[in-house]
Amino acid sequence: MVSVSLMCLVLLSLWGVRGEVAPNFDNCKMFFFREKPVSGLNIALSTPDETNTQKLVNPEKCLSAYKAASPAYICQTYNNQYYFATLYDRARRIPLYSAYKMDMKAKPERKGSIVNYEPQLVHPELAQNMMNKSRCLREIQNYNKNDCTETEKKYKPNYKLNWSQAVDEDYSSSKGNYTRGHLNPAGHHQQDASQATMTFTNVAPQNPNINNDQWNKYEKNLKNNLTQGCREMYVVTGVVPNKDIVPSKEWLNNRVNVPSHYWNAFCCTDNKNKPLRSGGALCPNTADGQVTEYNTVAELQNVLINEMNFGNNFNIFFNRCQIRPTARAGDWQDS
Repeated sequence: MVSVSLMCLVLLSLWGVRGEVAPNFDNCKMFFFREKPVSGLNIALSTPDETNTQKLVNPEKCLSAYKAASPAYICQTYNNQYYFATLYDRARRIPLYSAYKMDMKAKPERKGSIVNYEPQLVHPELAQNMMNKSRCLREIQNYNKNDCTETEKKYKPNYKLNWSQAVDEDYSSSKGNYTRGHLNPAGHHQQDASQATMTFTNVAPQNPNINNDQWNKYEKNLKNNLTQGCREMYVVTGVVPNKDIVPSKEWLNNRVNVPSHYWNAFCCTDNKNKPLRSGGALCPNTADGQVTEYNTVAELQNVLINEMNFGNNFNIFFNRCQIRPTARAGDWQDS
């Protein structure tokens, strides 16, 4: 007879391999300042229902992700290690934000291209690691072997993967009008941490002009200049979805929402995790978009709430990193 304690250990081990797509960020809250995730960003669209499932065998199991909650909380996992956190809008097929701690000593590097997908957006029982398309399709195929006959179109691996998240073909269809815009940029990390950013759940359509010019310059300034004197740099980068809530010309391939703006907030702390400075930026996602920088996160939040309809309870750092300049240039203090 199996002892109760042994049964508990088995259950705990099973729970431990469950999704890194979860109901919250408890497993990766270390990427947020003082482990407090962003609050009040209630702008995700509901996951669209998959229709005409009456004749399918076991649709509840075989289409398990098709009615999953939106947004999805992703602890981005690469080679069995957490590297950052992403709030993912399943319906728009874009991340709403990615939160991370910058590697301030990282040398600029970017090996390869964006190739990885999140298997747990397809089925929560699949592997926790992000993986390339061929591996992801094999994962789905293995899952399908029990009850999910692939003679049904909606059970086919490609169909499931394409339904669950943006894919390479979505961006290719834009014919260069939009690029794959990182929220958590590869250049703010190195080695495996840099590679971990190469996932479609960390990119959104971005105008190539700002991706290569204005926003790129801001990202470099954030790392090279705004980190001076910091022990840690907590960063949250997000997007403002465009207002069309149904696929239209403002969506890539009628599947992926094209954001109207990109935004960024940062909190620089000292050796005792006390804030030294904070700030943010906002940039229209257009060919002539210009970056507007803010001296405090509060200023950025006010714009996102009052002009971008983020809701009054939206809070990035819970007012714990509101730093303003004093009368003496270069001196900073808590507000």
